[in-house]
Amino acid sequence: MKKSLLTLACMIAMTFFAPQTADAQLGKLLNKATKALKDVNKSLESQNGQAADNADGQNTAKVAAVPVPGGGEMLNPLAAVMDVELVGAYGKSTSMNYGYVYLVLKVKMNMNKSSASFGSANNVRAMAVDEDGNSYPINTMGAFPKNVTEGVFVKVVLDDKDLCFTDVKKTAKTMQLIRLGVYIDGTHRDVITFKNVPVQWDVNPE
Repeated sequence: MKKSLLTLACMIAMTFFAPQTADAQLGKLLNKATKALKDVNKSLESQNGQAADNADGQNTAKVAAVPVPGGGEMLNPLAAVMDVELVGAYGKSTSMNYGYVYLVLKVKMNMNKSSASFGSANNVRAMAVDEDGNSYPINTMGAFPKNVTEGVFVKVVLDDKDLCFTDVKKTAKTMQLIRLGVYIDGTHRDVITFKNVPVQWDVNPE
């Protein structure tokens, strides 16, 4: 009798506890599967985000601003392959109250290239914005090739008609923002940004 009762008790215990153990194991498996799925989703999101950021060959690394000797600052995302110095922003009068502004740069290539094009790039039109918020886009979405040299600074004058910022008010003493596209090749192309650059009216570049 005692043996029968013991057997019955074991059967009852197995009836109550076996499903719970199976459920617990199933729950653990489900938790692990859910965690794995989340990890995969995070990985895919990260990869997709990086792919989107790197589209069109743009450099997405954070670019540090460097001071410009004549005033203002510059952000050059192409610094690894091309050193740029801003000689100045120069204005030429076309009437009593208006004129055009062009840039003069010094450029040194850090790669074996003899030409770089300046203007608009990466579907961003080159433009300038004065201290009063007036914007002056250039007249083209293209870029103009200029001769450059590896390892040597070369003066680059961007006074081509379609590279100038036109109809600028001569009251503009500072360009709070200048965007300039640069195209070297399909891999190296981006937009250089200048901030708070003084405009020198009717002064010839040195």
